[in-house]
Amino acid sequence: MATISDKADLRPSHLADFLKKASPGHKGSHYITDLKCTGLSLRLKNEKVAFFLRYKGINKTLGWAHEGEAWYIPSIKAARELAEKVKRQIDFGGDAHADEFLRQHHHAVENNLGLSHDDIIREMRPRAGTWTLRRCIEQTIEDKTAKSAAKPWRGPTVSTLKSTFAKPDFKDLLDMPAVNIKRADIESIRDVMLKKHESPSPAAKVVSNVSTILSHCQSVHGGQSGLDRVEPWWKILTVGRAVKPRTRNPGLEGLAKTLVLVDTYTTKRLPGRMDAKHDHKHGIRDGVAAAFHWVCLTAQRQGAALAIRRADYIPDPDNEGWYLAAWGEGIMKAGVAHILPVPPRMVQHMATKLALMNRPDSEWLFPSERGEEDIHIHRSSTLAVCQRLAARDTLTKKRKTAVDLFAANGIKWWTPHDLRTTITKTLDQAGIPGGASVILAHEMRRTDKLDVEDDDSREQRIARITRLAYGGAQHLHLKRKAMLVWTDAVLDELEIWKSRTDLQMA
Repeated sequence: MATISDKADLRPSHLADFLKKASPGHKGSHYITDLKCTGLSLRLKNEKVAFFLRYKGINKTLGWAHEGEAWYIPSIKAARELAEKVKRQIDFGGDAHADEFLRQHHHAVENNLGLSHDDIIREMRPRAGTWTLRRCIEQTIEDKTAKSAAKPWRGPTVSTLKSTFAKPDFKDLLDMPAVNIKRADIESIRDVMLKKHESPSPAAKVVSNVSTILSHCQSVHGGQSGLDRVEPWWKILTVGRAVKPRTRNPGLEGLAKTLVLVDTYTTKRLPGRMDAKHDHKHGIRDGVAAAFHWVCLTAQRQGAALAIRRADYIPDPDNEGWYLAAWGEGIMKAGVAHILPVPPRMVQHMATKLALMNRPDSEWLFPSERGEEDIHIHRSSTLAVCQRLAARDTLTKKRKTAVDLFAANGIKWWTPHDLRTTITKTLDQAGIPGGASVILAHEMRRTDKLDVEDDDSREQRIARITRLAYGGAQHLHLKRKAMLVWTDAVLDELEIWKSRTDLQMA
C-alpha cells in the first residue's frame, strides 16, 4: 500500500476524517505534518490514528485518537500542548525523560489524578532517600526470611523470586526509585514473557513477584520506600491467561529409553552439538547423569531432589539394605520435613553412579563439578539433559547437524517434572492410589522439624532422621511399599531397553 504524506495546519476536520477512514480492514498509511507545532504529525496507519512527534532525532508516539484507548488524546489542541511539553523534556534530559513524562502524564489523565504539568515534573524527580526496586527486593527478602517472620519464606521461594528479577528485562528498573515504576513498565515485561514462552507461567511470576515486593514495602516500609502515597496499581495487574495443567507423561518406556541415552552420552559427544569453552568432552557429565537418575527414581522436584547432603542419605537402621533420604522443611515446597525410603535395588543402582563423582570433600550428595565453591548440581542441569537429547538447548538448537534423539527413538518431549504424572499412574495401576501423594510430599500433616541450629554432630542428625521417619506422620510403610513398586518398574524397564539394539544413537 502507498504511503501518503501531506503538510497542513491541523484542524479538527483532519482528525474526524482520519477516524472515519480508520474502519476495520483499512490498509495503508497517511501522514499530515502539522505546520503550527514543529515536529507534530497526525498519522493514519491501517486501522489506527495516532499523534506522533519527531524532534531532535527522537521519535515518539504521543498517544492515540481513539476514545477508550490507553494514552487517549481527544483533540488537536491537546496533542499540540502535549507535544510542546514533551519537547521540553527532550531538551532537558533526552529520550528517557520524554518517555517518563509521557508515562506520568497519561497515568495522571487515565486515573483522574488532576496533576498539573509541574506536579508531574515533581513526580518524575527521584525522591531523596526513597528506595530503588532493588532495595525493596532486598528488604522484602530480609524481612520474609527472618526467624520472627509470621510466614517465613523458604529457600525455593527466594530462589524463584531472585530468578524473576534477574531477567534482563528488569535491568533498567532495578535501580529506578520504586515510586517511579509504572504499571506500563511491568505490563511491558509481562507481554514480553507471554510472547517468549508457550506457557503463561513466567509472565505470571513477573506479575506475582512484583506485586509481592511492592505490597510488602508499601505496608511495612511505606515512608522509606516512598510507596506510602502511591496508588497500588500492582494489586490489579493480571496476566489475563490461565496456566493449563501439565498433561505430559513420558511413561515407563519413554523414561527408560531416556536413561539409556543419558548413560550412552556420558562417554561420547552428542551429535551436532556446538563446542563451547565450558563444555565437557562428552555430551553429559557423569555427575549430571547421576543426578538425573536420582531425580527420576525419587520423582522429587528437581530443586529439592538435588539439595540433599551426604549426611541426609543414610542406611535405614531397621531395614537391611534400605536407605533413608531426608530433606529439611526449608527445602520442601510444602514447608515440611520429608523422609523417603530408598529400596536396596535403587541403592545399588545409585551406588554405581555416585562412585563416578569425584568430590569426596563435598557435603552434597550431588556436588557440582564446576567452580571452587561447594555447591550442589543445579536443577537447570538435569533439565538440560532432556533439552540436549532433544536438540533443544542453545548449543544444538537449529543446527543442521543436530539430531533430536527423542524424536528418533519415539520419545515424546518431557521434562523431569512430568514424572509426577508417570509415578501417579504407575502406582494407581498397582493398587496404591495414595502412594504417589506420600512420595511426592503431598497431603502431609506437619511433623517435627529436621532443620535445627544445635545439630552439631552426624549422630544427632541420624537420630533425628530416624525419629522423623518412624514417627507416624511420614507414612513410611506406605512410602516403602510405593517406592519399591515404582523403582522396580523403572529399573525393570531400564534393563529391557539396555539390552535392546534398536535404539537410535548417532
